Amino acid sequence: MAPKTFALSVRIVLFDQQGHILVLKRSQSSKTNPGKWELPGGKINESESFDAALQREVLEETGFQVVIHTAAGTAMQETDEWRVVHLVMIGSMISGGLAISSEHEEYRWASPLELGGLDKADWFDEYYKMYLQAIPAAPEK
Repeated sequence: MAPKTFALSVRIVLFDQQGHILVLKRSQSSKTNPGKWELPGGKINESESFDAALQREVLEETGFQVVIHTAAGTAMQETDEWRVVHLVMIGSMISGGLAISSEHEEYRWASPLELGGLDKADWFDEYYKMYLQAIPAAPEK
Protein backbone atom coordinates (compact mmCIF):
# COMPACT_ATOMS: atom_id res chain seq x y z
CA MET A 1 0.00 0.00 0.00
CA ALA A 2 1.40 3.39 -1.01
CA PRO A 3 1.76 6.01 1.72
CA LYS A 4 -0.89 8.70 1.88
CA THR A 5 -0.21 12.01 0.17
CA PHE A 6 0.60 15.03 2.32
CA ALA A 7 -1.77 17.98 2.39
CA LEU A 8 -1.16 21.41 3.93
CA SER A 9 -3.58 23.23 6.20
CA VAL A 10 -2.90 26.70 7.58
CA ARG A 11 -4.10 27.87 11.00
CA ILE A 12 -3.82 31.03 13.06
CA VAL A 13 -3.45 31.91 16.71
CA LEU A 14 -5.35 35.12 17.43
CA PHE A 15 -5.07 36.68 20.90
CA ASP A 16 -7.49 39.10 22.53
CA GLN A 17 -6.29 41.89 24.83
CA GLN A 18 -6.36 39.55 27.84
CA GLY A 19 -4.13 36.97 26.15
CA HIS A 20 -6.98 34.56 25.36
CA ILE A 21 -6.87 32.57 22.11
CA LEU A 22 -9.78 32.30 19.67
CA VAL A 23 -10.92 28.69 19.18
CA LEU A 24 -13.82 27.34 17.15
CA LYS A 25 -15.90 24.21 17.78
CA ARG A 26 -16.47 22.17 14.61
CA SER A 27 -20.06 21.37 13.73
CA GLN A 28 -21.38 17.91 14.57
CA SER A 29 -21.82 17.23 10.83
CA SER A 30 -18.10 17.73 10.04
CA LYS A 31 -16.33 14.82 8.32
CA THR A 32 -13.27 15.22 10.51
CA ASN A 33 -13.18 16.03 14.21
CA PRO A 34 -16.94 16.73 14.64
CA GLY A 35 -17.72 18.67 17.82
CA LYS A 36 -14.01 19.27 18.55
CA TRP A 37 -12.25 22.58 19.19
CA GLU A 38 -9.62 23.96 16.79
CA LEU A 39 -7.88 27.12 15.65
CA PRO A 40 -9.34 29.09 12.70
CA GLY A 41 -7.97 28.19 9.27
CA GLY A 42 -8.13 25.39 6.74
CA LYS A 43 -7.07 23.99 3.42
CA ILE A 44 -5.12 25.73 0.70
CA ASN A 45 -6.74 25.86 -2.73
CA GLU A 46 -4.68 24.94 -5.77
CA SER A 47 -2.36 27.78 -6.87
CA GLU A 48 -3.15 29.78 -3.69
CA SER A 49 -0.34 31.01 -1.46
CA PHE A 50 -0.55 29.85 2.13
CA ASP A 51 -0.90 33.38 3.49
CA ALA A 52 -3.74 34.19 1.07
CA ALA A 53 -5.40 30.87 1.99
CA LEU A 54 -5.12 31.62 5.69
CA GLN A 55 -6.55 35.12 5.31
CA ARG A 56 -9.43 33.74 3.20
CA GLU A 57 -10.19 30.89 5.61
CA VAL A 58 -10.12 33.17 8.67
CA LEU A 59 -12.43 35.69 7.00
CA GLU A 60 -14.84 32.90 5.98
CA GLU A 61 -14.81 31.23 9.41
CA THR A 62 -14.71 34.26 11.73
CA GLY A 63 -15.50 37.46 9.84
CA PHE A 64 -12.08 38.91 10.76
CA GLN A 65 -9.52 40.28 8.35
CA VAL A 66 -6.10 39.43 9.73
CA VAL A 67 -2.45 40.21 9.27
CA ILE A 68 0.01 37.34 9.71
CA HIS A 69 3.12 38.01 11.81
CA THR A 70 5.16 34.84 12.23
CA ALA A 71 5.20 31.06 12.23
CA ALA A 72 4.20 29.38 15.49
CA GLY A 73 4.69 25.67 14.86
CA THR A 74 3.24 22.62 13.15
CA ALA A 75 1.14 19.56 13.92
CA MET A 76 0.19 16.41 12.00
CA GLN A 77 -3.15 14.73 11.39
CA GLU A 78 -4.00 11.42 9.72
CA THR A 79 -7.30 11.20 7.86
CA ASP A 80 -8.65 8.36 5.74
CA GLU A 81 -7.19 10.05 2.65
CA TRP A 82 -4.35 12.35 3.74
CA ARG A 83 -1.48 13.06 6.07
CA VAL A 84 -2.26 16.68 6.89
CA VAL A 85 0.42 19.08 8.08
CA HIS A 86 -1.07 22.03 9.98
CA LEU A 87 1.14 25.10 9.69
CA VAL A 88 0.22 27.41 12.57
CA MET A 89 0.89 31.14 12.36
CA ILE A 90 0.43 34.02 14.79
CA GLY A 91 -1.54 37.00 13.58
CA SER A 92 -3.76 39.83 14.64
CA MET A 93 -7.17 41.11 13.67
CA ILE A 94 -7.24 44.32 11.64
CA SER A 95 -10.96 44.62 10.92
CA GLY A 96 -14.29 42.82 10.93
CA GLY A 97 -16.58 41.44 13.56
CA LEU A 98 -16.86 37.93 14.89
CA ALA A 99 -19.38 35.87 12.91
CA ILE A 100 -18.64 32.15 12.70
CA SER A 101 -19.46 30.10 9.61
CA SER A 102 -21.69 27.04 9.40
CA GLU A 103 -18.54 24.85 9.62
CA HIS A 104 -18.50 25.66 13.33
CA GLU A 105 -21.18 25.80 16.02
CA GLU A 106 -19.46 27.75 18.77
CA TYR A 107 -16.50 30.00 19.50
CA ARG A 108 -14.59 30.82 22.64
CA TRP A 109 -11.74 33.08 23.73
CA ALA A 110 -9.82 30.72 26.01
CA SER A 111 -6.71 31.03 28.15
CA PRO A 112 -3.97 28.43 27.58
CA LEU A 113 -5.10 26.81 30.84
CA GLU A 114 -8.74 26.63 29.63
CA LEU A 115 -7.59 25.16 26.31
CA GLY A 116 -6.17 22.21 28.23
CA GLY A 117 -9.67 21.19 29.33
CA LEU A 118 -11.37 21.47 25.93
CA ASP A 119 -12.13 18.46 23.73
CA LYS A 120 -9.69 19.44 20.97
CA ALA A 121 -9.26 18.12 17.41
CA ASP A 122 -6.49 15.52 17.32
CA TRP A 123 -3.98 17.77 15.55
CA PHE A 124 -4.82 20.71 17.87
CA ASP A 125 -4.31 18.56 20.95
CA GLU A 126 -0.84 17.65 19.63
CA TYR A 127 -0.09 21.32 18.89
CA TYR A 128 -1.34 22.38 22.34
CA LYS A 129 0.92 19.88 24.11
CA MET A 130 3.97 20.96 22.09
CA TYR A 131 3.54 24.74 22.06
CA LEU A 132 0.73 26.17 24.22
CA GLN A 133 0.68 24.14 27.41
CA ALA A 134 3.68 26.06 28.80
CA ILE A 135 2.16 29.54 28.26
CA PRO A 136 1.05 30.93 31.62
CA ALA A 137 -2.49 32.19 31.94
CA ALA A 138 -2.87 35.97 31.72
CA PRO A 139 -3.15 37.57 35.16
CA GLU A 140 -6.67 38.51 36.25
CA LYS A 141 -7.40 42.23 36.23
